[in-house]
Amino acid sequence: MLLGEFHCSADAEGRLTMPPAFQAELVKGVTVTRGVERCLLVYPATEWQKLAQKVGRLPLTSQSARAFSRFLFSGAAVCAPDQSGQLSLPDQLRRYARIEDEAIVVGLLLHVEVWSPGLWRTAKSCFVEEGAALAEKLSEFGI
Repeated sequence: MLLGEFHCSADAEGRLTMPPAFQAELVKGVTVTRGVERCLLVYPATEWQKLAQKVGRLPLTSQSARAFSRFLFSGAAVCAPDQSGQLSLPDQLRRYARIEDEAIVVGLLLHVEVWSPGLWRTAKSCFVEEGAALAEKLSEFGI
């Protein structure tokens, strides 16, 4: 399971040191792509395949489905952490997420998000403040 919040360093070449707690899950390779909130999504290979199949089943006749497919897949890159746990992030993805010399890496059970520290602080303050309202909205899903 991918859980927790970690402050990680990134170097000028775009290598991000992943938390040791995540390295075993990610060692077989990952797909990195844009997240909808200017973060990066990092999916282990098996979880990426599941997501890709779901998105691939969306109707081509839906403009929203086509736009989301373009957003998700056009920015995607297949990578693998090296033996020291460093993941090379493509330049266009680093620019999109505003990742420079440090990042916040967040485990979300089956995938990871990578945030710039400033954007993470803003997002985190919103969901912390709105926690009760979010829980109430999600009650319709049986949570």
